[in-house]
Amino acid sequence: MKLIYLILSVAVCCSLFPAAAQDNYSLWPRRPDELQQARRLISEGNTDEALVLLRPFINKQGFAGREARHLVSAIRIRLYLTPRHPRARTHTVRRGENIERVATAYHSSAELIMLMNGLLNPSNLRIGQHLRVAPVDLRVEIHLTAHEISMWDGRSLVAVYDMVPSHFDASSKNSETSVQSIEGELRGARIPHSSALFASSNKVLHLANGILLRPPSFSPSRTAPSIEMQARDLNELALLLGKGCRVSIVTDESTFDPFAEQQLNPAPIQGSR
Repeated sequence: MKLIYLILSVAVCCSLFPAAAQDNYSLWPRRPDELQQARRLISEGNTDEALVLLRPFINKQGFAGREARHLVSAIRIRLYLTPRHPRARTHTVRRGENIERVATAYHSSAELIMLMNGLLNPSNLRIGQHLRVAPVDLRVEIHLTAHEISMWDGRSLVAVYDMVPSHFDASSKNSETSVQSIEGELRGARIPHSSALFASSNKVLHLANGILLRPPSFSPSRTAPSIEMQARDLNELALLLGKGCRVSIVTDESTFDPFAEQQLNPAPIQGSR
């Protein structure tokens, strides 16, 4: 009798929560085979095959989607911060050029160019030197209910980061904004982009709607809504973004369309990032 009752209870649970059974594999003892296989392929260095397996899970809710996004992120962010960046081009330094001028020409940033080319002193550019350069025009999605921040290049996921748990009053509607500027923070002091200390500082992103993306150590001088990220994650995110990059604040996943027509267009940067 107890066995019959147990079977009926399981059947009722499955009928009440079919979506959860499909999306949240933590309810069951076995996780999706594709995730297991993808991890194995990554450990063997077959990242292209792993990405093919992970692609169907990237936009899923629940633990399967979350794990897939983090696996994809671990693969792709490495490319975007190296000379193998998918949209990198080679620039030959000409007379009179400095790194800021090169960055402006390619809608890039001095910090990304320095990282991609292993430059310690950007003032020592040589005529004829070859530099790998790439634009900083990616877009960001801030998923407040999932406490997750993702960065995209068109329809391709580049990286995903966890938000530091904190109270954030959000509207019930999804909204669009953009990166207004990027400044640094070092031991409590604000570091402008023009400072020589900017490259080594922790980054703070100011969005056009007044929201700050900041590390937990940063205390804003004004009362402003803010979203916290680990400093290392935020510094990585800031390397690939420039002024004008689109940022989506997502509170309702069911109505969010990341590819809807937007009025916000990434703008060429320089001056203040």
